[in-house]
Amino acid sequence: MISNFYLFLSWDVDPALYDGLITLRYYSLFFAISFLLGFHIVKKMFVNESAPVEWMDKLLVYTVIGTVVGARLGHVFFYDWDYYKENLIEILMVWKGGLASHGAAIAIIISMWIFSKKVTHKKTIWTLDKLVIAVALAAGFIRLGNLMNSEIVGLRSSDQSGIFYEHNAKNQIASFFSVNSDKVHLDQTLDDTLINNITYPQMKVKIPLGDNKMTSFYAEAFSNAFDFNIINSDGDFFSSGDKNNFATSNLNELVLPIYIIPRIPTQLYEALSYSAIFCFLFWGYWKRNWYLYQGKLFGAFLTLLFTARFFVEFLKEHQTLSNSSSLTMGQYLSIPLVLIGLFFWIKAKKVDSN
Repeated sequence: MISNFYLFLSWDVDPALYDGLITLRYYSLFFAISFLLGFHIVKKMFVNESAPVEWMDKLLVYTVIGTVVGARLGHVFFYDWDYYKENLIEILMVWKGGLASHGAAIAIIISMWIFSKKVTHKKTIWTLDKLVIAVALAAGFIRLGNLMNSEIVGLRSSDQSGIFYEHNAKNQIASFFSVNSDKVHLDQTLDDTLINNITYPQMKVKIPLGDNKMTSFYAEAFSNAFDFNIINSDGDFFSSGDKNNFATSNLNELVLPIYIIPRIPTQLYEALSYSAIFCFLFWGYWKRNWYLYQGKLFGAFLTLLFTARFFVEFLKEHQTLSNSSSLTMGQYLSIPLVLIGLFFWIKAKKVDSN
């Protein structure tokens, strides 16, 4: 979509691939695909090293449980404990969202330690050196799932390019007015507006209200979220000082101009980074025989993946710490994992392949 040389992608993808008796979301589909592909990749490595393929079924169970439980608890304790300590039962509601890769990384290491003790009777690092290749692939798929969900968005695009999450905007607007999102319509682009030396195009949003009225609280929140002046279907403007008046108006339809604010596609940046890391590790295993160097693949994985995560965090909108903090929670959690990875990568020594 182009408006006065302003280039951006309008992303209007419904997160639900199928919505019937059950709801199939792209995120769940990508999550499942990544595990299936990872299973076959690791299986080939087991065969290559003459390890019993019977171990694979148990490995899959340990990996899935470790990933889901660790990612959920990581989100709960690292990112949103203030909320969950008051709503403990919701910790179990994984389907509502909220997974953290740092928690998954810690839990996978623990689950592989248990797996090694109970199943392989090999060193934990032997399993991790193979599993991390599949995990890097899964991380890329999961970030694509985040894109389909229009979540983990980046900062406002300052280079006049990026993604406008149209589907997400419709849902947010609909929630303010208590209407279905399919009743919210975005029309043609209006005149562009200069905000902080960046030109943002505007779009008209039509919302059939019926008997629904917006409270003053939500009127203020809506205004802050979308930076708009309120007009009715006849084109009469409310001044900014009277923006709460429409909460008691009898309008059957509102037509609102909102700024189209594209965001940096941080999900794509991470997906591409993790995919490149997967290719590098895959190459290292099969072409450079890095599996003969105990801990090399595991160390490379931690170092590269969480270094990428550290730098992409600078481009993300969501902050879990105060604005005065120079780093995000994700960055603070990435630093020790990068250091651990460097230790294993540098100290890796060649061992007997048997």
